[in-house]
Amino acid sequence: MFSRLRLARFSSVLFCAFMGLSSLGWANEPRIAVSKSPLSLPFFVAKEKNLFAKHKVEPVLIECLGGNRCVKELTEGRVDMATSSELPFMFAVFQGKPISLVATFNTNKDDMKFVVRKAAVKIGTKGLVGKRIGYVEKASSHYYMDLFLLYNGIDPKTIVPVAMGADALAGALSKGEVDAISVWEPWGQIALNQGGADVAVLDSPKLYSQTFNLLISNEYRLAQIRKSTAVLSALEDAIQFIKKNPDEAKSIMGRNVGIDADTVKAAWPTYQFELTLQQSLLSTVQGQARWARREGHVGAALPEPEFLNFVDSGLLRKIKPNAVDFVYP
Repeated sequence: MFSRLRLARFSSVLFCAFMGLSSLGWANEPRIAVSKSPLSLPFFVAKEKNLFAKHKVEPVLIECLGGNRCVKELTEGRVDMATSSELPFMFAVFQGKPISLVATFNTNKDDMKFVVRKAAVKIGTKGLVGKRIGYVEKASSHYYMDLFLLYNGIDPKTIVPVAMGADALAGALSKGEVDAISVWEPWGQIALNQGGADVAVLDSPKLYSQTFNLLISNEYRLAQIRKSTAVLSALEDAIQFIKKNPDEAKSIMGRNVGIDADTVKAAWPTYQFELTLQQSLLSTVQGQARWARREGHVGAALPEPEFLNFVDSGLLRKIKPNAVDFVYP
């Protein structure tokens, strides 16, 4: 039996150990940076329908405007998890950030829009040469801008790129500060609403199949396997709710993203909500890495990372093993 002195010392050690874990954030509920985007709908549903609580996890959802900003919150240690398209993930991996992509929860082939002032393209898309084009640097907006220009036979180096936040793009276009913008929803629709008859979306084939994913810091993922898995379980339940109750899910999307019912209805068929890890994701990221190197967005001396080492399928396999392609460890 412990003496009182030895018991006191033992209790002190336990207290210090607990405080050490708390200082690292491991004793707390996960902090998740969630992009204010229709693509994040499973998170909004899980919160409103108490699906996180069902799985005994109570995350703190922190809103950010764009996956690139969410990833910045993650890599700078202010959150434990983040939602993002695969492009900010690719750039973070090039920088050697200690993060892992654990699941894709949405795929969309029509979320990106190229919105122009009509006066800029009176002679057709070639009129964009020399024009100012607003975009979000190192985000899906950046990649889509280059894809769109190249598809239309325009060298991206012949335009004037104007980097800014996603929330500033619509206003810059309506004020004539830029001639076109490459942007994701809901900002594309907002740009059309603000610009009125002076602006339009330029049609293009589906150039880019964008994924939206959950990223987790390696420190949190390894220390909190149960809570990390619980978040994924809640997202799976949310996705099943979306499929069974589309009308209510649309209302939740409109409320949380701040878009009207007509905009939600028009975009709804483009979203594919599914918890997966597909081999095509790896192929997309590798292609984006080649683009980033070719266009000078990453240092030429940096070796291309082994992206597979930054994808962890272990958590998803626990709850939905058939959703994971065999290539993922």
